[in-house]
Amino acid sequence: MKKLIVLFFVFMSICSYAQRETDSVYARCPVGVLDTLTGNNYFIAHQPATVKAYRNHGDFVVVVEQRGQYLTLMFHTRNLRSKKKYKITLDDNGRAELTAKYSFRSGESVAFIDVSSGTVETTYDKVTKLWHLVVNGLIANMGDTKVTYFKAKGDFYIK
Repeated sequence: MKKLIVLFFVFMSICSYAQRETDSVYARCPVGVLDTLTGNNYFIAHQPATVKAYRNHGDFVVVVEQRGQYLTLMFHTRNLRSKKKYKITLDDNGRAELTAKYSFRSGESVAFIDVSSGTVETTYDKVTKLWHLVVNGLIANMGDTKVTYFKAKGDFYIK
C-alpha cells in the first residue's frame, strides 16, 4: 500500500512540474521583417505562421515560425506583466528582461541575427484571457563591407 501511495505522488509531481506548450496557427503571418532600403518583407504576410509559447530553463520563450524562418522573443522573467513595455537588448548573460533573434535556414545553412534594439509591449485581456504582444525592433546585420538594417514588427496574441 505504501508503494502505491509513493508511486501516486511521484506521478502527480511529474505531471504538476511539466511545462505546458501552446501553439497557435495564424492564417496570415502576424510579424514582418522589413528591409529598410527596399521595403522587402521576408515573412510572407498572406501565408500561415505558427506561434509557439513555452518555458525554457525558467525563461518564457515566444517563437513565430514561417517556412524556415523564425522570430524568437526570450523573456528572462518568470511571468509576463500586463501593460509593460519590455526593452530589447543584446545581453549574452541573460540579465536583461528581453532578448530577441531573427533566424532563417537556407539549404543546409542557418543564420542567427540579434535584434539589436526595440520594444515589446504586453497587455493582458481578461475577457479573452489572451496576451497581446506588439513588437517593434531594429535588426543591424553586418555583411562583408556594409551594414544593412531591418525593421522587425509584429502584433499577435498568445495564451
